[in-house]
Amino acid sequence: MLNTSTTIIFGADGYIGWPLALHLGSRDNDKIVLVDNLSTRKLVKSVKSDTLIPIKSMKERLSEYSRQTGKKNLTYVEADAQDPKTVDRIIAKYKPDDIVHLAQQRSAPFSMVDQEHILYTELNNVATNLNILFSMIRHVPKAHLLKMGSMGEYGTPGVEITEGDLEITRKGKKAKVMFPRMGGSWYHLSKIFDTYNVAVANRFYNISATDIMQGVVYGNRVDEITNDALATRFDFDSIWGTVINKYVVQAVLLNKLLIYGKGKQTRGFLSLYDSINCLTLLRDNPADAGQYRVVNQIDEIYDTLQLAEKVRKIAVEYGIEADMENVENPRVESEQHDYQVEHKILPSLGFRKEKSMETVLREIFEDVLKNKKRAVAMKKLIYPTVYWRTATSMQVKDFAMPRDLMNTVKERKK
Repeated sequence: MLNTSTTIIFGADGYIGWPLALHLGSRDNDKIVLVDNLSTRKLVKSVKSDTLIPIKSMKERLSEYSRQTGKKNLTYVEADAQDPKTVDRIIAKYKPDDIVHLAQQRSAPFSMVDQEHILYTELNNVATNLNILFSMIRHVPKAHLLKMGSMGEYGTPGVEITEGDLEITRKGKKAKVMFPRMGGSWYHLSKIFDTYNVAVANRFYNISATDIMQGVVYGNRVDEITNDALATRFDFDSIWGTVINKYVVQAVLLNKLLIYGKGKQTRGFLSLYDSINCLTLLRDNPADAGQYRVVNQIDEIYDTLQLAEKVRKIAVEYGIEADMENVENPRVESEQHDYQVEHKILPSLGFRKEKSMETVLREIFEDVLKNKKRAVAMKKLIYPTVYWRTATSMQVKDFAMPRDLMNTVKERKK
């Protein structure tokens, strides 16, 4: 009998969670437990947006997966990871070998709308992380935790970002400290809280954890997404979309790319293909027993003007001439800075880039053009609507959150 393992993915309905579940499930007979409360679907709609590429219900997705693969090793549990008793029951029942934590509000602009959105983001993100940590400690203390962090936790420090601790010298004495973190939004601060909570749990309870500082992900395909019934979500609006995905839609709809400020903001990027491959490598090569491991998960580094030029060049292949338009930067950030990142762990485990950025850009253009009518219907959402310096009000008109999620916030405020 083949040895199989069990992996729980919290946040398995999401942009990364769903293709990761498909990839892990398709490879072998391991049991993959998908946990999600479908909140991203609701949160995106709360700002009058939607995924450009339509996605199916989890029931329909799993049915199509089984039809194509002949497997029934994916199990879906609809549950809210904010609830500690629910998380405890799930982990106690399935006793996973690996836990992948993606179950969080993931948008920096969404976290900057107003005070209530800040509260929701931080309460949700910190609570889900702590719930998973303590249920893991109680029921599967030898399991491996993969926690999704963000390169945005580091900010733009102006020195090379280390992969793990930073060695410092002070008055002739040396010490190793966690690399300083200064997130650029309330969302990124919630991820910093997660990092410190995982590190402390490792120190107190000797858990095995990989803290993944992921760069900006682009694209909407992986090898296992073979038809529309298995599609993952594709967000392009100014609140939920990532920069490359947004640029392609802007090129198609506006014939121009919206450049925030100077356009010299520099970040690390990787395709969805590479994100899934990296996560799989880290799952297959867990941190050592009792180790807290930090991994910088990026592939290439560009500023936003360099990205825009890449998109413009590919756009010409589809008969699209796209200009650039500089708009006010809605964020509070350094617009020109040095950006160097150490990333050695994943290459040492065998990571190799699967497809060039140009190839993935062509795939994005094809899917955007295929769904152009849906994009046109949401065209007004392309321009920035949330500005960092205005996130002080209790509630902003036209950004009402779904009632069930708002009730969660209100209950926690009592």
